[in-house]
Amino acid sequence: MAFAAVVMWLVPGATEVRNDDDVLAFLPPESPDVIAFHEVSAEFGMLEVGLVGLAEASGEDLLRPEAVERIRSLGRRVGELTGVRLVLTFADLPHPEVVDDGVVVSALVPEALDDPEKIRARVLASTDAVGNLIAKSGRAAAMLVFLEPKAKAGADAFAKRAQVLNDVRRTVEEGWEGELHFAGAPFVEMEASVSSRKDIETLSPIVIGVLVVVSAFFLRSLTAAVINLVVTGLGVAIVMGAHGRFDEPLTIVSSSIPVMMIALGGAFGMHMLAGYQRRSGDPATRASEAVRELWLPVTLSGTTTSVAFFALLVMPQVPMQRFGFAAGVGVLVLFVLALLVIPAMLACLPKSAIPTRPEMGIPMPPIPPAWTLALLALVGVGAASTLKADPDTAANFAEDSPPRRADRFFQEHFGGSTYLQIAVSGDLREKEVMRTVRDLTSDIAQIDGVVDIRSVMQPVQVLNAALGGRRGVPETSPRAGRVLTYLIGHPAMAQLMTEDLDGALVHVKLAPMDGEAQVQVARAVQALTATYEAPRSVTTSSSPPVVERRRADVSKRVTALLGRPVALSKLAEQDGVVATPALLQEVAKLRDEALDPEAGAVAVAVPEAERRSLTSRSLLQPRGAELEALMTTRLPTVAAADPEGIKFAAEHLGAWIDEAIKSKGSRARCEPLALSEEECDRAAPVLSELDDESWAVPVAMAGEGASPLTFSARVTGQPLIGAAFASSVTTSLWKSTLVSIVALALVLALSRTIFALLPALWTLTFVGGALAVLGYPISVGTSMISCIALGAGVDFAIHLGLRARAVGGAEPGREAVRDLGGVVLVSSIQLALAFCVLRASNMPPLQQFGIGLGLGLVGAALGALWFTPWLLRARR
Repeated sequence: MAFAAVVMWLVPGATEVRNDDDVLAFLPPESPDVIAFHEVSAEFGMLEVGLVGLAEASGEDLLRPEAVERIRSLGRRVGELTGVRLVLTFADLPHPEVVDDGVVVSALVPEALDDPEKIRARVLASTDAVGNLIAKSGRAAAMLVFLEPKAKAGADAFAKRAQVLNDVRRTVEEGWEGELHFAGAPFVEMEASVSSRKDIETLSPIVIGVLVVVSAFFLRSLTAAVINLVVTGLGVAIVMGAHGRFDEPLTIVSSSIPVMMIALGGAFGMHMLAGYQRRSGDPATRASEAVRELWLPVTLSGTTTSVAFFALLVMPQVPMQRFGFAAGVGVLVLFVLALLVIPAMLACLPKSAIPTRPEMGIPMPPIPPAWTLALLALVGVGAASTLKADPDTAANFAEDSPPRRADRFFQEHFGGSTYLQIAVSGDLREKEVMRTVRDLTSDIAQIDGVVDIRSVMQPVQVLNAALGGRRGVPETSPRAGRVLTYLIGHPAMAQLMTEDLDGALVHVKLAPMDGEAQVQVARAVQALTATYEAPRSVTTSSSPPVVERRRADVSKRVTALLGRPVALSKLAEQDGVVATPALLQEVAKLRDEALDPEAGAVAVAVPEAERRSLTSRSLLQPRGAELEALMTTRLPTVAAADPEGIKFAAEHLGAWIDEAIKSKGSRARCEPLALSEEECDRAAPVLSELDDESWAVPVAMAGEGASPLTFSARVTGQPLIGAAFASSVTTSLWKSTLVSIVALALVLALSRTIFALLPALWTLTFVGGALAVLGYPISVGTSMISCIALGAGVDFAIHLGLRARAVGGAEPGREAVRDLGGVVLVSSIQLALAFCVLRASNMPPLQQFGIGLGLGLVGAALGALWFTPWLLRARR
């Protein structure tokens, strides 16, 4: 009655089971790379960005007015969905432009622009758009979908996120008739959970069908097969009901529990039913005798199998721990049902329902020589030692799956879809912090395998130039702060900098390559980034050591920019500012603006002769009182009528000319460096840094009056967390296997069946070698096979060993194999066929798990059949 009450309470809970498919939960929480990933993701919302790839089915250009409007309209429709914070397309990408009143940030493609040639020229000229939101060919586009942050982790949060992503997918599919691809962390996570769950739901009925057919065929009784299925189904219902009652959601791994429990529970039932068939008499007597014969081996089998699952608790991944515990408890439930419910049902059957039959007449495989088994074990160990995990997370999806197709789309049109992120901490309003970000990204761009870098410096340098400065690092910290005021608060900047301006995020795109190569590039980026965290101070650029350090840094930067050595030593003989025509023209313009009586700094008209006497060359060097004296001498009319105007004009004109020298004068350095016009355009902003009044140098060089530069950086991204997972799952495999061996040895020693460990260990070498030969990596799926195979190897050996004790004789092991060998072999084949059904899965880890476990179970049966006659012989 108590058992029935518990079952009636638990089973309805199966309808309340929820899903928690957070794939990031499988990452090792203690890994520094994983910790950095979560911290950076929380700060910049990296996990909240979906990517939608768009292309015309005909392959037409997307820079046509009608295509641009369709993309703009689609982006706005998606942006209106609940749970979507912002949608960014190339059409609406912020585009800064200089106007009379300053800078205006408008859309890259204004709605009024309908000229195809102008659209193409405008879009393809944007370095921010090309390669990120539009392909260089113009035939593919990407739409960034920024989602609202998850309120919390867990099943409820996942369900809400799933609804948002489904709404996005439906809206895009309705609004775009061409080629579509969905990528980015949210869509990939959803695809992993949906695919794995769909596979389990689709394949579970097939597994059930295989078990029924195999059981009915080998037991030669449909009634026995149905009883086995009903009892096993009851066990699965109890386990799943417990998940619902105790609010334990299913993860991607634990969603396989129903299939696994059906298969493993069927093995327990096979032994009980075969034992019933071997008996004669009335059903109650036959059932009672079967229990007396089999209660100990079934109990030990259930205990050892559950211990093997419980060994997964040593894995660092929380979902694997939860799976190991749930599966271990489930196995205990199944063997209890096999011992209690199956005999009860058999006792109530009509006598003719399952007639008495002799042992299964299945021919046993010949027992190979001991040296052959030892050789197979050695070969298996050698092959298993080559097993390694694949850090490429794309390997979790089949080649024709949506994530892999999306990955190929972005590789083809955008040069790749794998990114590293560098989270920078430092006050962005400090010019030297900006310079450090620029230098860091410039050096990273030189690493082989890096194809593109996006940072806050791209919009900053454009805006700085638009505001009259150089196209590069702002000349002063106040100017840096002024430039940033135009960017603060724009949603598109949320992925590049924090709103309080104390941090930035650098996106590093990697070229298409395998997972190991990605990790190598990521480690190189990490090592380079670490060099920028050495203590430095900001000091004035006045002392010779600082001047020399500044020159060396600028030389390094120009060399990297132009891709060839550029020796700035040629500029050492330059004394003062080089008066290029462009600079002299700009100084003359500033002079005229300052001497304008209506809009300038003086109150009286300046005679033409006096104005011309104040030549541009004469204004390049003097400043302060010296410039005021020069203007007083050359402008006697103004000096006599407006002496205060002279002083005011000198103060402002000197500052204006200094800024012009920084922005225009740097081009004068191109001629002695033998730079072409195109090279000068690129190098001039960096060369102008030779005039910067402050510089960041090592602390030992700074001297008095210097201020410390606060700068730190953390590197994260898909390759690094993939490497962390690969390392973790490899360690977990060996650790859980060792724990399983020790735990099984303890249980077997207490039950005086320690001999069963040797076939299990041989099975371990067999399955390890088989996985290596098949080319399977260590993954979420294959990492569990060793424990389960160990448990199965022990189970089969226990049944044979205990039968050998019962029969005695000169060769008890051989007698046991003759008696129960058929049941052992059938059980293994039944289980192997059931798990091999997972080969039809769309997820490689599930495929590998099914095939690997199928081979492991067959190996476990063979090991038990081959080793038992040798291990269990009568003592002489």
